[in-house]
Amino acid sequence: MQGWVRTTAEQRKDPVMLTTSAQPLPDDDVGPVQRFPWLTPRRLTFFVIGWLIVFALGSVLVANPFASEPSAGATPDYWRVMYLHGLLIGMVGLLALLACGVLGLRSIHVRVWIVGGVLFATVLTAVGGIFDRQIPGAEIPMWVQILGFFALDEILFVLLLGMIGEWRGGTLNAGSLPVVSAFLAVGSMFVAALMGHLGGWIMEFGNFPPVIGWYAGVLGEKVDDFSANLIGSHSHEMVVGVLALSVSIGAVQFGYHALGRGPARTLAQVGLGMVAVGTALMTVMYVAMAFTTWAPPTLFTSADGTNGIASDDLVTGVLVMAGGLLVLLPVVARGDRARNLLGRPAGVAAIWSWVLLFATVVVAGFAIELNETYFGAGDQSTAGAAKDAVYTWLHQDVGLFLLPALVIVMLVVQRFIGARHQGIIAWTVIAGATVTFVGGMIFVFVDPALHGPGYAVSTIGLLIVGIALLATIWYGALSRRRLD
Repeated sequence: MQGWVRTTAEQRKDPVMLTTSAQPLPDDDVGPVQRFPWLTPRRLTFFVIGWLIVFALGSVLVANPFASEPSAGATPDYWRVMYLHGLLIGMVGLLALLACGVLGLRSIHVRVWIVGGVLFATVLTAVGGIFDRQIPGAEIPMWVQILGFFALDEILFVLLLGMIGEWRGGTLNAGSLPVVSAFLAVGSMFVAALMGHLGGWIMEFGNFPPVIGWYAGVLGEKVDDFSANLIGSHSHEMVVGVLALSVSIGAVQFGYHALGRGPARTLAQVGLGMVAVGTALMTVMYVAMAFTTWAPPTLFTSADGTNGIASDDLVTGVLVMAGGLLVLLPVVARGDRARNLLGRPAGVAAIWSWVLLFATVVVAGFAIELNETYFGAGDQSTAGAAKDAVYTWLHQDVGLFLLPALVIVMLVVQRFIGARHQGIIAWTVIAGATVTFVGGMIFVFVDPALHGPGYAVSTIGLLIVGIALLATIWYGALSRRRLD
């Protein structure tokens, strides 16, 4: 690969929408910005992983991650939330870099804007989040972080344009179904980002302009209620969008096109269809929850409606998260015997991380929702209130942050790190994620004591995961050999 070659005068104009099969697939070891040839997608990928490792360590100083919320019904701490934005946006940045290479987005303008956007979004959002402690009041760090948020908007918008360009040019190297699923995921995240901007504006400026208060009045709500609805929908939709995009990219990266015809390909197609439908449906639901008074109905209710599963949780849990399992299992296994999976350790680690994600968020979460009379749903007078508070940490920091991040890192490992070292990283990830999950289940369902056995086991698991991430940096960024 010789980078981004232009073959005709028309291509040299390079509107994003014009990509042709005459253009080669981009090389992740070639910098798209001529003035900064060292700023390659591969180097930036490992920089972001290293940055997130340091930033995650710093989160211990913000709040003990094992007791970050006193109860499920407590108002989230503003500083913690803004700090965690630095982690989530870094994850989105990794996905954007992977999407360019895995989905084969050829336009040099797309690559330039995404590489620049990832660098600015990751750094600015993280640095601002360290000092953005209150709203209003921390104006300078808040606006630093907002600049990072705008960079995220640019990344998502350009990704959408890049996929449209490949579609219109008839050069969908990744195939139509994975790209449709990825497009819906990126579009959903873009909508979620816009809702977050509006919610943050209201938190900072209140009823300005007055049309905000007018609209809230039409809904029969206070301005603060309207803002809370926007922020709630924003956070839920953004996280699930990250999961959907991870699955879509993972399908291509791990071998969707190698499946041929047969049950394995059919299963993967069904899974991708579930993820796409789930993403579209949850986007509509969360937009409705943000801009109207509609609330998703609770299903499987009991105890006079106290117990039950919210229908938006069913959509995201069954269609997106379970659908993701149906995608990853066949594309990694590729119809081979189980013993042959040992030759694809990064794929196995990605699947296992997703299985633990599903068990943490969906299986354990549904079990708690169906037994709220015991766990309390924020009512601290119930017998299981302490366990419910721990689960508030577990499902967010582990289920929706750590485990999806491990899936993304395994995509990086499989793409950039030599086969000889993939196994070291992947099996360490599997061990660390498993120990963390076991500790979390002890913490939630057995003994919620702050420094009890669940705390100890979870800590050991996180340390093992940390070793795996450091090994990823070592083998990926410090090796001078061109890795396959």
